[in-house]
Amino acid sequence: MENERVKRLAEAKSYIQKRIDELESEVELLKLILSVIDTALSRESFTKAAELPREAPREAPQAPLAEADLGAQVSEAAVTSRDGRELARLVVYEKGLVIKPLMDLPVDSPPLRSFFVAKVLEGYKRKDEELVSAGEIPEDEAFDYEVTEEGGLVKEMIVRNYRERRRLDEIRSALRWTLNRVLERMGGASG
Repeated sequence: MENERVKRLAEAKSYIQKRIDELESEVELLKLILSVIDTALSRESFTKAAELPREAPREAPQAPLAEADLGAQVSEAAVTSRDGRELARLVVYEKGLVIKPLMDLPVDSPPLRSFFVAKVLEGYKRKDEELVSAGEIPEDEAFDYEVTEEGGLVKEMIVRNYRERRRLDEIRSALRWTLNRVLERMGGASG
């Protein structure tokens, strides 16, 4: 009888281990699918500059000195909400990007401060600081950013040295998610 119980416990253990392995495989697959969806969302959430609605010409402001070291402009796109509202303009340069919110974006809003800045931007900055310390990249190629505010609202964000297309796509995707969360909190989302 004791032998039968040991056998059943061993079978249960084997079943549980097999099930854990199956679930871990499923989680990995789901993470891969989520990554593909995030990439697709980042592509879908941007409108090419040629497709943007034409606005009445405004007096062109001088590019701030901070933008001068970003190199030549590569592209310009809009970050849109799920219902098509433009939330920000994103100008991509050879060595960085400039994010200009088209909505009131409080500098201290939790999605911006605790997710976009603290996790995304600071995460890349820390990784590059480690690469600089290890001698893998020069200090002047390390990721950096600055947030310019006016009256408690974000005026613009400048990102330097994103260096990889993957990083740029992740920043776009995270920005879209953040702006949509801020919009929802302000009660302005419709979808």
